[in-house]
Amino acid sequence: MPSPFTLVTELLNMVDVETEIREFRSQAPEGCYGKIIKLGPNQRKEANSRKFYQRAADSLSSSGLKIFVGGQDTGRVLMPHDFIRYSKIVFRRDGNEKLIITAIRDTSFFLYRLKGFRFLMGRNNCEGMPEEEID
Repeated sequence: MPSPFTLVTELLNMVDVETEIREFRSQAPEGCYGKIIKLGPNQRKEANSRKFYQRAADSLSSSGLKIFVGGQDTGRVLMPHDFIRYSKIVFRRDGNEKLIITAIRDTSFFLYRLKGFRFLMGRNNCEGMPEEEID
C-alpha cells in the first residue's frame, strides 16, 4: 500500500478506447516494457509521480513512457519528469482523431498532490488552471 505522503499525478483518459502508458528503456529489446498503466475509456487514475523517475535513475539508463491508444502505438512519448512536473495529464483526441496530450501544473498548494491529503482539497483543485499541450 502506498504511503499517504506519495506524490501523485492524476491521469484522465478522455478517449473512447483504452489508453496505455508503457514504460520502455533505451537498452531493452523492442516490445519489452516495464510498468504499464491502463486507462479505460473516460477513466481517471492516480499514479505515483516519482516512480518512473526513480526507476530510471536507479537503472542508470534512459527511459520514456510510450502512449498506446486502442493497442496501437501513437508515436507519442512522455518523459518520467513529466509526472513530477504536472499534477494532471489528460489524453483526448481532436476532430481528426489525432491524440492530444494536455497537462496542468498545479502551483496552488503542494499538499494537494500528496495522496493522503487529497481528500482535504478535493479532486477538482486543478479546475480553472491553464492547460499546456505536451509535444
